[in-house]
Amino acid sequence: MYKEIDELVEVIIQDKCFQTYLENEKALHNEKTMALLSRHQILQENYLKLRNQSYISIEDIRNDLTEVKREMMNDNIIQNYYQSYYALQELLQQVTEIVFSNISEELVFESYHF
Repeated sequence: MYKEIDELVEVIIQDKCFQTYLENEKALHNEKTMALLSRHQILQENYLKLRNQSYISIEDIRNDLTEVKREMMNDNIIQNYYQSYYALQELLQQVTEIVFSNISEELVFESYHF
């Protein structure tokens, strides 16, 4: 069984979908994109930390976060990454369903969404 698993893993990592994902993930690691992603992460953390504190206005943070999200939506590198990420997730979901089909009727094959 381990041989078949190793063969399946090898096929997946050689698949164009996986290779495209790797290329797009590597493309994220440029100064401009990393700065944008970092800014988004910091704003998101600040927003989540402050949103339940009624005595602090978070409108500026919310506006900044909206603007950063807009920039991310317009960034081709980030969009290419997400497209390849979701395509890979779909491929892995299909593989999971094939591998585990007929094992148990209780298994749930819903994909995880982040």
